[in-house]
Amino acid sequence: MTETDRKILVLYNIAFTPDKGFIERLIHGYGFRCDVKHTREAVQEDYLDAEVIIGQPNPKYLKKAKKLKWVQLTSVGADHVADASLYANNDIILTNASGVYGKPIAEHVFAMILAFNRNLMQYERNRQNGKWSPVLPMRDFYGSTLCVIGFGDIGKEVAIRGKALGARVIAVKRTVGECPPYVDELYLTDEIDKVLPKADYLVLALPNTPETRGILSEERIKKLKPEVFIVNVGRGTAICQEALIRALQEGRIAGAGLDVTDPEPLPADSPLWKMPNVIITSHTSGFSPQNWNRHAELIRENLSRYVEGRPLLNRVDFNKKY
Repeated sequence: MTETDRKILVLYNIAFTPDKGFIERLIHGYGFRCDVKHTREAVQEDYLDAEVIIGQPNPKYLKKAKKLKWVQLTSVGADHVADASLYANNDIILTNASGVYGKPIAEHVFAMILAFNRNLMQYERNRQNGKWSPVLPMRDFYGSTLCVIGFGDIGKEVAIRGKALGARVIAVKRTVGECPPYVDELYLTDEIDKVLPKADYLVLALPNTPETRGILSEERIKKLKPEVFIVNVGRGTAICQEALIRALQEGRIAGAGLDVTDPEPLPADSPLWKMPNVIITSHTSGFSPQNWNRHAELIRENLSRYVEGRPLLNRVDFNKKY
């Protein structure tokens, strides 16, 4: 093949906005030409001759991409394209962006927790009304129990920070593994019911898979302490949202910080918007000015591995969906 026979299609969006010149320099020397398009503007013809796609592809065009061999996602979540039937080739390689978003998302988690603990949302409402008044009581994070459900890149970064801030840290993961020094107790997913009653803070950092959908069900919400504060930065489908709303309305849990909901966008008439003990952000916890540097490092490493025929980092299992 000549250089012009091999093409990388780069699809950008609000969360992944590389400079075209930088992308071209990044892939220079690997024997590819580069086509950069906004995800929404790319059409089927752009996919037809792509050997590699970097970004968030439109699933409806993938079947026509007969030259496609590798998709490097710019998200951690892969469920939308982790279906072998979407592709023309059976041996497609799919990799995700694990390692890019963990640090900013972990900071976002603690922004929500500390804002809730220190009543910052009410203080902001007071500020808007020119009202000087103590908002009590406040809560301490130090000495509390932090439970992290989902122990990938995001969950690990949350656990590290939780331990540094003086919490007892409990983590739940799908597979058996060694307990790291920043985790006090490590459980498997099928032991989650043992963990929930211990949580002062419950952080969900889960992908969207058949196993994780509705994992925080109405029955499991009933196992939580009334003082618990729930943070979801994985996928909205992990929580039974109607059950969460009822628990908040009835005072059976203290509050929630939601960067993800089900559905998204959260409808304007959802009761969650008007609850003073709920913090909502619009699926933006992973945004960071440093993300592009982390993306570039991952793309450069995986591209080198790809042309050399070595195993790629962050390969997605089509059966597990992550």
